[in-house]
Formats: sequence, C-alpha cells, structure tokens
Amino acid sequence: MQRLKAVLGYAGAVLTVMAMLVMPFVLFPLFQQGVAATGVEVDPVYSGGETARIIERDGYRIIVNQPVRSRALLARPAAFVQLAWAPAGALPARISDEVDLDGDGRADLTACFEVPADTTAGLFVDVTPAGGGVLPLRRASRDSFSALIARVGDRIIVRVPLAE
Repeated sequence: MQRLKAVLGYAGAVLTVMAMLVMPFVLFPLFQQGVAATGVEVDPVYSGGETARIIERDGYRIIVNQPVRSRALLARPAAFVQLAWAPAGALPARISDEVDLDGDGRADLTACFEVPADTTAGLFVDVTPAGGGVLPLRRASRDSFSALIARVGDRIIVRVPLAE
C-alpha cells in the first residue's frame, strides 16, 4: 500500500510538470483570441498608423501610413506621418525620394538618407517639405518620437512631423 502511494505521488508529480510545460501552448491561443475579441488595438502612436498607400519604386517600395495625431492627454508626441522603405536590403546606398503623402499626385516632401551596409550604423534623414503639410528635418536620427529614422526589421522607418 505504501509503495502504491509513492508511485501515485510520483506519477501525479510527473503529470503536473508535463501539464505545466504544455499549458502555455494550449492557453496562449485562447488568451490571444480573448484579447482580440475585446477590440483592443495598439495605439497608432506606437504602430505608426494604418497604411494609406504604397508607392512602388525600382526594386523597393515606400509605405505611406495615415497621419497620426495622439489622443493622449499627457506627454503626447507631435502629430506625424510614418513612411517605411522596404525591403531595406534592396535599397540603394543613397535614397532621395519625393513622396506624395495625400495621394493628390504632387510630392509633399523629399526624404534623403544614406543606407549604410552596416545594419548597426546610425541613420540620419533630411526631409524637405514641398508644401506646408510637414515640417523640415535636418540630420534627424532618434532624438524625437515623432521625428526619427530607424531600421526596424527589413524596413527603414522615417517619421515626419506634421505642420498643424
């Protein structure tokens, strides 16, 4: 009887450890579906907003997002529009692109930056407005949340502050 209790105790311990190891894989999809069902979304200030249009270039594309205006009351970043050049591996060594933000057929800005072969090298961008919709940037890096350039995965992201 004593031996049976010991075997059952060890078997229970082994099953508990196995359940502990398997449960995250079983429960995580359920948790993910539950959160998705609530309608919670990532704030566009962090995601860069929804894609508005894609501009095709020779071997790469420019993804233009919807303008982002923060709804936060405290510490709100300035309004911006996010642009992404992808894939970063296909970009030429120097980018100088005119970009139409609103889809009216006229360029709203010109973005210029170097694409170093070293993916860890710092990036700097110059943005020259072609109208009054955006603010200029000179050698912007990562100094501001709403005016920056960064390599994210296989994209180079540029955030341009909007003139309000």
